Amino acid sequence: MEKRSNPRLGIDTSIVCKRYNSLNGAVPIDGNIKNCCPAGFYAELKEYVSAGTILVVQMTGNSQGYSADEGVRSMSLAEVRWSKPMSVEGEACYATGLRYLNAY
Repeated sequence: MEKRSNPRLGIDTSIVCKRYNSLNGAVPIDGNIKNCCPAGFYAELKEYVSAGTILVVQMTGNSQGYSADEGVRSMSLAEVRWSKPMSVEGEACYATGLRYLNAY
């Protein structure tokens, strides 16, 4: 049984993130959004980010024709809810769940 309150929309598009509290000197974190909903999204990031961290997330790939109503936002603030290590095609990355705070 599905516990989620919002159904997920499958998408595979690239993003770049920066920690909100260090925008000027922040090193960007690359990643890919894999699914989303109006409340947030799941991404595979190239770097670990601890739960509670606020990120500025900018989509750099194609939105594939989806809208903000479906959870696809070109730029947003998001809070990291969880992150855990994983491997994708032999490369280390971090499975990360994020919750939208607002959109631009």
